[in-house]
Amino acid sequence: MQKAVAFFLLLIFFNRSFAQNEGTVRGYSLDSVVVKEKMRNKIDEVTVGTRVSLISSAVLQGTQTKSLAELLSDNSMVYIKSLGQGALATSSFRGTSSGHTQVNWNGININPVMSGSFDFSQIPVFFTDQVSLYHGSGYLKGGTGALGGSINIGNKMDWRDTSRIDAFLECASYDTYTAAASVSVRGRNAVCKTRLYYQESDNDYRYLNKVLKLEDFYERRKEANYSIAGFMQEGYLKLPSGASLSAVLWCQGGTRRLPQPIIVNVTQHEKQNEYSVKSFIEYQEEKKRSEISLKAAYLANSLDYDKWFDSDYFPAENSRNLAQSIHMTADYCTDIFKNVKLSGSARYTHDWVKAGNYSENSVNRNVISLQTVCLWNVVNWLNADLHSMVEFNDGKVAPTFSAGINSSLIAGYLDAKTAISYNYRFPTLNDLYWQPGGNKNLVPEHGFSYDATLLYKQRIGNKTFFKTEFTAYMMNIDDWIMWLPTMNWYWEPRNVQNVLSYGVESFTECSVVCDKFSAKLAFNYTYSPSVNRERNFEEDDTYYKQLPYVPINKSNLRLSINRGGISLTYHACYTGKRYTSADESYSTKAYTTHDVELKCELVKKGFKIAPKLRIDNIFNAYYESTQYYPMPLRVISVNIMIRI
Repeated sequence: MQKAVAFFLLLIFFNRSFAQNEGTVRGYSLDSVVVKEKMRNKIDEVTVGTRVSLISSAVLQGTQTKSLAELLSDNSMVYIKSLGQGALATSSFRGTSSGHTQVNWNGININPVMSGSFDFSQIPVFFTDQVSLYHGSGYLKGGTGALGGSINIGNKMDWRDTSRIDAFLECASYDTYTAAASVSVRGRNAVCKTRLYYQESDNDYRYLNKVLKLEDFYERRKEANYSIAGFMQEGYLKLPSGASLSAVLWCQGGTRRLPQPIIVNVTQHEKQNEYSVKSFIEYQEEKKRSEISLKAAYLANSLDYDKWFDSDYFPAENSRNLAQSIHMTADYCTDIFKNVKLSGSARYTHDWVKAGNYSENSVNRNVISLQTVCLWNVVNWLNADLHSMVEFNDGKVAPTFSAGINSSLIAGYLDAKTAISYNYRFPTLNDLYWQPGGNKNLVPEHGFSYDATLLYKQRIGNKTFFKTEFTAYMMNIDDWIMWLPTMNWYWEPRNVQNVLSYGVESFTECSVVCDKFSAKLAFNYTYSPSVNRERNFEEDDTYYKQLPYVPINKSNLRLSINRGGISLTYHACYTGKRYTSADESYSTKAYTTHDVELKCELVKKGFKIAPKLRIDNIFNAYYESTQYYPMPLRVISVNIMIRI
């Protein structure tokens, strides 16, 4: 606790001193009205047939001390498979595996080049300003790989913002402490923003053990402590020519123990130290009928893993892995006719990995992709687009495409969109080079995706707004890669399954806004069967069985009420039964969690303070996101936000 308070006070002192040296700090309204939320690059806005969902600014502002895993689990249709608070958390998008979700940061693919599976527990929401989800494989801007969908996180800059300071301090159950602060200073043609974040937790949460004894008993999680520290520096500059220059540097590091499943008698201990650097610089110029963007990025990730045993009979193990990537991108977009927009892009990525477990001590990979996009405004109520891309991945060629239509069936009330796409996912470097088991004979996973969406919206009077969206989709993915045991007692990846994933997604939102009162109700639901559609042999027990750890049903509900600066938020999340074996012989139970949050905002002469009380899993539900890895019971947190 002392370290968190000291860190918090240091941030306040640094930010206030820095801001005062730069100029007068003025107040800023937390509840500013967002007329339209969009990603920062207009070139990315030409996808008309793909379903896109946004996490609202209000939700992002209310979850600044949470991780991206918690944000997505509670507020989207993505299923997050977690090993516990602060531990590995991966995604399943539309019934696919974790490697089929592409994660982009400001348009840069940041999926780990070794495993391909993104760990959402290591991304604090505090470092993001916008989160959008592209459903299905139709979004090709990040290259191949997004067979399930894409999650785009980004940093945005609004030239209307004033200089300000934000600071957070949170204390939660199980000795979890979070401190964060940001300072934003604006000049006439430049904006500078600095963010600092720190979180630590003993994470010895209480849970109900239903496995080791005949009668259930309570105990505490052991060896699950963790800490995360991060720094982000942003700079935005308007050039005399009217163009803009942006640069962002994001450094983060952390350490965590890796808890064991509760069915084992713990005699081994594991620890991970992770460090990452993400950076980019972008030049962007907009003219009356065209736009150009040039971007260069550098990413680096290192992971130190240590394993030791209580007995000297087994020797200690350790590994050191380092991955670096360079990205170069050029985008150009122009209106060739009044109703036709054409864009093209070229991307080059160089990946370099040094890993002790690879068949070769260091591995390089070069990827080049060329894309063209045509957006056609056929008539006032109908838009169409066509994306085509060819990717060269170390000499292997992958042609992909997507096409979509968006139409206004009833102007201002009912819209419809439909899309078809074909995409690839290349084997990861672990699939190819990990020893023992790496298989250089793997072929890329590939498949078609189809979806159709209806969106109905209506304003009822001047105070009520209603919106509902319904999507049906189907995907066929061939040559699905799975790691399977061999006769030599190690696991090996093979192209063994052809998967059919289909289902429906629905989203409903109703909001009421009065002079001093507002309320919003939002509900998500997804039905996502995902099965092996072909037999590998005559008595294959996995034929037409649900894939492991893919819930068929998932839903979440969020109700927020605000009156006179006092807000109350209720949230419920339901996750259906998940099978833990490919033949559906074992499963984990369905569960529902309920959360409640009470916040008060006090404003005086440009100074805002907002204390908040939050209770997660208020009814003490026992649940496991991953079998034999129990999640926390009730968690109470107290948070205070200060804005100057």
